Amino acid sequence: MQKITETLISRKNLLLKWQKNLEHSLLKVPEGSLRVCKHHNRTQYYQRTSPKDFNGKYIPKENYLLVKQLAQKDYALKTLAVLNKEILAIDKFLTLYPKNNAEELYLSLHPERQKLITPIYESDDDYIKHWESYTYSGKDFDELSSPLYTQKGERVRSKSEIIIADLLHKHNIPYRYECPIYLSSFGKIYPDFMTLNIRSRKEIIWEHFGMMDDPIYLEGALKKIATYEQNGFFPGDNLILTYESKNNPINTKILLLIIEKFLL
Repeated sequence: MQKITETLISRKNLLLKWQKNLEHSLLKVPEGSLRVCKHHNRTQYYQRTSPKDFNGKYIPKENYLLVKQLAQKDYALKTLAVLNKEILAIDKFLTLYPKNNAEELYLSLHPERQKLITPIYESDDDYIKHWESYTYSGKDFDELSSPLYTQKGERVRSKSEIIIADLLHKHNIPYRYECPIYLSSFGKIYPDFMTLNIRSRKEIIWEHFGMMDDPIYLEGALKKIATYEQNGFFPGDNLILTYESKNNPINTKILLLIIEKFLL
């Protein structure tokens, strides 16, 4: 319920802001409304100041500003009417929506009773526990490589992966490092991170490409991205792609924006 009400309240606040702006724009507007018609393949404009006067007064080209002002006024009035209906609908919905929904009912039960029941909805905490309990074997490390570890104590392959992993951990975003998946025409693949958007319960792969100035590495990265897309993983949806090169290192500010947009 909280997610629904928060979304609706946020929407209502946006509508109220637009409403205020439109009402302010109508404080100083020309009289009447605009009539637009075609005459010999030419568009003509008329100012109607009375409901009884359908045709209105012709507006010459020299007064095109008046045309725009009347058009904007008409748009503002129609938009205000729609905004008011939506605001009323939101208020009505919030009034009628039950204070306790189906998910919260289970949480309100005594713990001993909860043990006897299989709920229709898994709480976020339980869902995360089950998601994180998934066992898998990641890709082997070359023991000659330098050992790099995250704050969680996981071994990773680059300093950039440490930065990404630690940011995910800091923001309580569940992830699996190099959890294998299978892609058609490619076979087994080990994405850098399989992340979970808790709010939507959506899995999102995060691949970081760290040597984009290496031509051979670049070709491999492009092939990998194309294979992801052929298998239904698309950037901006269920696939996050980040890049860097020697002259363009990883940018923490951009990583935070990505996390905020796709994972929170």
